[in-house]
Amino acid sequence: MIKEIVRVTNKTGLHARPASVLAKAVKQFHCVITLNYKGKAIKPYSAMALLTAGIKANSQIELICDGVDEKQAIAELKRLFAIGFGHD
Repeated sequence: MIKEIVRVTNKTGLHARPASVLAKAVKQFHCVITLNYKGKAIKPYSAMALLTAGIKANSQIELICDGVDEKQAIAELKRLFAIGFGHD
């Protein structure tokens, strides 16, 4: 299990387009991925689950990856958060 803290860099938080990018990205990995935000565990496998969480700009999120490809998953997710998922 690997845990990392990341920051949401998008000006409007994790809105529809970034949520879709994140949901698509997590589906390519075979490990279990969870986001902890304000004490809530979020399964980021659908954009709707991410949108419902209401993740705001500059929020800190704990990424948790547990499984066979956890190192690859955490690296890719950190990269996506760092570049704002390619969207403001």
